[in-house]
Amino acid sequence: MEGFGERLRRLRKSRDVTQSALAKHIGVVPSAVGKYELYSNSYPSVEAVVKIADYFDVSTDYLLRGIQTIPLVKNNINGGITNSSFVQANNGGVIVNDKGLSPEVTELVKIYEHLNGRDRLKLLNYAVDMEEGNKDNAGYQKEV
Repeated sequence: MEGFGERLRRLRKSRDVTQSALAKHIGVVPSAVGKYELYSNSYPSVEAVVKIADYFDVSTDYLLRGIQTIPLVKNNINGGITNSSFVQANNGGVIVNDKGLSPEVTELVKIYEHLNGRDRLKLLNYAVDMEEGNKDNAGYQKEV
């Protein structure tokens, strides 16, 4: 099972951050970061954990327990709040209703994240139309 040290090391390496750079940011000596990564019973202070989480844009839950919960999301269509059941598991995948997302869905999410608001809405409307059978795969109206 992956612990705090392994998650910290993976985050640091994936962002191409040195132990020295991270240490400077959280206010410890570089060898302390190495100690956190190497020894399973070694943890930084609560203040440092919060700084690390902010630095890597993850939750403290993810750092300490391997679970990244996604907060309530504002619905851009009607302004309501959606209570999301998404949980980012410790392997970085998203779990919905106890199932992992397929590679195709994961790729669509990555594409969606790069779109601006108007294009996101277009994509959502297109998907709804496809689901309802109003458009064919080329995006044109079906002839009746």
